[in-house]
Amino acid sequence: MICAVHQLLRDGTRERHETLDQGLALTGDTLSQARYLTYLRALLGWLEPVERQLWQQAWPAELRAPARAGKSALIRADLRAAGDTTPVPQCPDAPAPQAADAYALGVAYVVEGSQLGGRFLAKRLAHTAPSLPLGYLRGYGEETGTLWKGFLAHLDSAARGQEAQALRGALDAFDSLTAWLRQQRALRA
Repeated sequence: MICAVHQLLRDGTRERHETLDQGLALTGDTLSQARYLTYLRALLGWLEPVERQLWQQAWPAELRAPARAGKSALIRADLRAAGDTTPVPQCPDAPAPQAADAYALGVAYVVEGSQLGGRFLAKRLAHTAPSLPLGYLRGYGEETGTLWKGFLAHLDSAARGQEAQALRGALDAFDSLTAWLRQQRALRA
């Protein structure tokens, strides 16, 4: 039986994913606005350069790249809503896909997968910290499941036979994001 590409990526990145999830300082019952905004600024510093490259590639229409390209704008809107005008440095080591290929799909796997976790976290934070701006975490809203399934279908089809390149993209994304969040003090030690 042939394993789906997304399953290989999930298995191949499990440890990194768990390390990142456990390190995020967004899961405690005493999340402060300052800590949340630190996280948003750090994430924006990584995501903005990734999005600039990732969704500008020549993707097929069914992937709906324009609908996926606005996550940085959501973070900027959340920062504005919180009155945060702190400058946001850009991560110099963020993955920069140069083509709509398996590597880029691996990077996109991490970016798009974060929308699932964000939606769960937004629901939780809406109850424990209702004053926080949660636009980014809500992401695609009701379309989250549909867009995720569409992405996985494309990944499984387009990256078949190129699993190693897709996995390299996902690993690079997790590694650079984790290192950047740590450097920006948005992860627990």
